[in-house]
Amino acid sequence: MKSNSCSETIHAIRDGFSYCIRPIAKNDKKGLIELFNQLSQENRYLRFAHAILKLPDAFLEDILELDYKKEMAFVAVITHSNIEKIIGIARYVAIDSENVCEFSISIGDEYAAHGVGMNLMKYLINHAQQQNLKKMIGYILTGNIKMLKMVRELGFHINTASPETGFKIAELDLNN
Repeated sequence: MKSNSCSETIHAIRDGFSYCIRPIAKNDKKGLIELFNQLSQENRYLRFAHAILKLPDAFLEDILELDYKKEMAFVAVITHSNIEKIIGIARYVAIDSENVCEFSISIGDEYAAHGVGMNLMKYLINHAQQQNLKKMIGYILTGNIKMLKMVRELGFHINTASPETGFKIAELDLNN
């Protein structure tokens, strides 16, 4: 995919590559499909809470046609020869009339242990604060230990939704 002009800060990775974070663009569909296709079955399950083989078209359309008053998505990309590869995405959607937003995040398996998710979440949190949202929440499978650790490090408070759901609820007060 041709570069979408990544003007955001470049984050160096100790393993010899760098990436940048930018708002998602309407022409990122192919890159999102490629990101999904390289996720392991386990990571697909941890992200979507059930096994899926293909990203639904409606999901792709929804994420690429953002209502910027209540939604935002950032992608982390690496660029080689002016060709971008999406290595992660973080998104929030505001819950109607509550000043609360729900986040989701996916990081390519190859890049999951390099701080990409942490940096994407920092961009997402900062943007939500700029939009005067008051709280960010996420529903995380109890078995997703890496995600639970990351959100704790970002200051989220973790609650159990209910024992039978298998989810924990991560909440962050955005007024801080």
